[in-house]
Formats: sequence, structure tokens, C-alpha cells
Amino acid sequence: MSFRNLDVQGRNVHIFESGSGKPVLYLHGVADLHGAVDKPFEFHDSLAKKCNLIAPAHPGCVQSDEDETIESIDDLAFHTLEVMDALGLDKVDILGTCVGGWLAAEIAVRNPERVNSLGIIGAPGLFVTGAPIGDLFMAVQPLNGGIADLRSMLFSDGEGALSKSLFGDEIKDKEQGMLRYKIFRCIARFGFKPPYFYHPKLRTRLHRFKGRSLIVWGGEDKFVPTSHATAYSEGFENNTLALIEGSGHAVHLEKPKIVAEKVSDFLTV
Repeated sequence: MSFRNLDVQGRNVHIFESGSGKPVLYLHGVADLHGAVDKPFEFHDSLAKKCNLIAPAHPGCVQSDEDETIESIDDLAFHTLEVMDALGLDKVDILGTCVGGWLAAEIAVRNPERVNSLGIIGAPGLFVTGAPIGDLFMAVQPLNGGIADLRSMLFSDGEGALSKSLFGDEIKDKEQGMLRYKIFRCIARFGFKPPYFYHPKLRTRLHRFKGRSLIVWGGEDKFVPTSHATAYSEGFENNTLALIEGSGHAVHLEKPKIVAEKVSDFLTV
């Protein structure tokens, strides 16, 4: 397991890498490695036993440089393609959680020749009538001195030890506060301004990716409703859909063994 910095067109990108064998590009979300914390979780460690997990931090997250040119998911997709170029990943399996899943889907439909197989976990990115994506930016604003709304949006148990350790009402130290600030600043660049956390053309483009795809969702996801999982499943022609009951948006953290097993089985086919 190691962390390193990579130069990408003059910008520093912070990279976490662990494991050996088949490379898997991991694109992170909010309640995640490079998001709420700067270290891997049980889920990432489990995956790294089966593959070479390579996880770049999005611009402005952890130690990655800010990129003032990123104003949309399109910009982030091109940035990530440049990261792939710098890593020497011509064609690779891509796995993304939360906004990283949205990013993974965007790359797959734009450049299907660069994606071997695709895994998305709790990804926004689509417009689904009657099933709006939760207001993450409102939820992170303290209400009555706490951010219980944010925890409930991301976890099935918003008052559990896991959710409170990552998004407690009180910031424990400066480092934790900076990580939270950085991930929300990052996702605000492409997710906040209308259209909110979705690309209006993505759903009609999903058919462009013909490779194998795995769609994993928490059955109690309050940020991205499960009907979005169905929409992704309807769009990708060659897919497997797995709903994990008893878990919320951060399903890979709440059910790490189950999700890691599903992803590992998918990648080793």
C-alpha cells in the first residue's frame, strides 16, 4: 500500500495504490477514501487482495492540486482521461462510487475503447422523473448545531458510529475539517449549479458502452434513490444489478464484505 504524487499536465494528482495483478481504476465519492478521510477502508483493503487498486484523488481533494478550469462533469472526465494517460492505462476496469460512479459512466460512454468493464456504486448523473437526487449541500449546513441530515442522507444509520466518525457534528481537528471542505468544494464545481448532480444527455448515451457493467446500490439510499439504479440498468445493455438491503448511499462502507465480494467476483470473470 502506498501514496504517491503524479504529474498530470503540470498539475499534481495524489494517488493511492494497493495490491497487485490486474489494475482497477477507482474513482472516489464523498464518504470515501480521498473524500471524508485520507486512508483506505475495509472495502478498499479487501479489493486490493484481488487486484491492483489505483485511486487518484479528484482535483482539490487531499493533496491533489486544484484545477480552476473544471466547471462541469465534462471537464472532470477529460481530466481523468489525462490521469489515465499519465498512469499508462490504455484500457482498464473502472470502479466508481457516488460522484466517482457518475464520472466512471461518463468516461465509459465517451471513450468506451478505454474501459474494459465498469462498476458503479450509488452513482448520481441521471435525471429520473419523480425521484430527485438529495440536496447534499443543504444537508451539510448545520441545523440546531449538527449535521444529522447529512449523515442520514449518506448512511442507513445516521446516528451510528461509522457515520458519526466521518461526519460528526463537531470537527475533531483541522485535518478533518480541511478534508470535508475540500471534497465539498470539489463536487460543487460540477454538481451544484443546475443541472444538479446530473447530465441531461447521459441517460440517452448509456447504450454506447457495450462492455460488462456492475451496478451496486444501497437499498435505503436517500441521496440517490434506487430508481436511478434501475435507470442505469435499463441503459447499459450488458449489466448486473445488485441492491443491498439494510444499507444506504455509502453501501461500500456499511456492507464492505458483501460489496467487495460482488465487485471481486465481477472483476475476475
